[in-house]
Amino acid sequence: MTSRDNTPVLRASEVGRYVYCARAWWLQRVKGCAPRNLAALQRGTERHESHGEGVQRVGRQSAWAGWLALLAIALLVAFVLTLAR
Repeated sequence: MTSRDNTPVLRASEVGRYVYCARAWWLQRVKGCAPRNLAALQRGTERHESHGEGVQRVGRQSAWAGWLALLAIALLVAFVLTLAR
């Protein structure tokens, strides 16, 4: 893969592939040999996407929990101030 100015681009996933097996990375990137385990690669991609969706969902839930906690505190303060009058 290259950028707009034809500078080679190295993606983070390629670094991981290189660390796992430099020879496999070289065969695919330099020699253009396609991997034979396409089904396993597809399953891995699907699992990564599913995990990413779960992480995003937990992030949204955490944000909602924070806002609801602030709302509860504000209501509690308002209630206590009402009782104090």
